[in-house]
Amino acid sequence: MEKIRHNHIEWLREITHDDSINRISQQAGIPYATLYKRFKSSELATDEIIAIARSYGINPVDALVKTNIISNEEASGVRGDNALRLCAIESIANEIVRRDNEKTQLTGTNKHKSMADEETMEAA
Repeated sequence: MEKIRHNHIEWLREITHDDSINRISQQAGIPYATLYKRFKSSELATDEIIAIARSYGINPVDALVKTNIISNEEASGVRGDNALRLCAIESIANEIVRRDNEKTQLTGTNKHKSMADEETMEAA
């Protein structure tokens, strides 16, 4: 399945505040002729996106996500069950209680306190 690409030139104009091709070229260290061709084709190469992002103080990974080169999931490196393995058991329990409370608010059934709420009550 092919990704729909964010218009790279739109992204470029956004982060450079409409700097000229010459200014972007100088700041990012990319030849003017190369950037000129990219403007005509409306698509930057991945290494160019990274170079431009760095030269304008933008996180290169965020730039790759914004231009749809990589997904948010790919950028985070964590997906689904793998994310749970990184969480403390207390965080998982609190999330279960939070979701249960959210469901309770919608249905009007019995509420449960989160572990964080109980710790607060014990400390008081």
